Amino acid sequence: MDINVTAPVNTLGYGVVGMNVVAGLDRLGHAPALFPLGEVEAPVEHHQMLERALGRRALFNARAPSLRVSIQSDLAHHVGRGPHCGLPIFELNRFNESERNHLGAQDLLFVPSQWARGVLVDNGIPAERIRIARFGVDPDVFRYSGAIAPGPTVFLNVGKWEVRKGHDVLAEAFNSAFTKRDDVRLVMLTPNPFYGADEAREWADVYRSSELGGKIEVIEERLPSQHDVSALMARADCGVFPFRAEGWNLDLAEMMAMGKNVIATHYSAPTEYLTPQNARLITIDGLADANDAKWFHGQGQWADLGDAQVEQLVAHLREVHRLKQSGALEPNTAGRDTMAGYTWDATARAIVDALK
Repeated sequence: MDINVTAPVNTLGYGVVGMNVVAGLDRLGHAPALFPLGEVEAPVEHHQMLERALGRRALFNARAPSLRVSIQSDLAHHVGRGPHCGLPIFELNRFNESERNHLGAQDLLFVPSQWARGVLVDNGIPAERIRIARFGVDPDVFRYSGAIAPGPTVFLNVGKWEVRKGHDVLAEAFNSAFTKRDDVRLVMLTPNPFYGADEAREWADVYRSSELGGKIEVIEERLPSQHDVSALMARADCGVFPFRAEGWNLDLAEMMAMGKNVIATHYSAPTEYLTPQNARLITIDGLADANDAKWFHGQGQWADLGDAQVEQLVAHLREVHRLKQSGALEPNTAGRDTMAGYTWDATARAIVDALK
């Protein structure tokens, strides 16, 4: 099948999705023509595939379906005269007028979770125009390793600085969970390319100047490739993701695929794959207006992370540390087994099946 794909290709969330959707279509024998949004950044193993996809732009099929991978307020521009399809990734449960207009203009919408499908329906998008295309994990990059190395208990958070990702409560919880005598580390891979240097420094200072700042490492630059991210994850014992809302959370899924223990909020799109068997869940009591005075200004709602949720997070942190230091921490084989069913080929196949 010919398909015109407009998407970013880089190491950010949308870029990872765009690259892997195109790669999945290519592996399945289809002919994606890639119209990139922004500069193309990709690992060397994808260069030949991307050259093929980029080369098809010159003689693209104007009647082929057009798939645009972008935010819900940027779905107007499509290639050709075929069906117009959007693949947005969103976190809140309400859309503004502009977003509803862009979403409603699509012939088909692909979303990665039942939660996202429900949000679209609740916002007036006809259910018959919505398809589920769950995202995947690249097993060649994020490989399972059952080894748990001796030494300090290493927690890792991956995700750009944001209140939405719970970075305000994680510092509080880590400092409440442990003392300077505890053999623990917290690694924060959290550069936000949309922040200026002063804003990024303010976030980092919350962690570095805290009581346990000497046990916290803040990585201020984006890592060059997904392989570097995987290597960092391999050195961690547990991923910690106290988010208020997520459109999927690739990093959480990737750590689970690697067999890492994880702590995560049980809300929004990750409920598609999180269970009490494969994760230590932070359960919520309700929703709160999404307002961080930066990106979100009360348009929708997200998980309310109150004292009860911080207490759960503290308890999970302490339990992982206790198990690690007693030699009883086991690899997260349930997480590995769950994520084995989430592949980018399956994502591409779901898109193709809906377009036949």
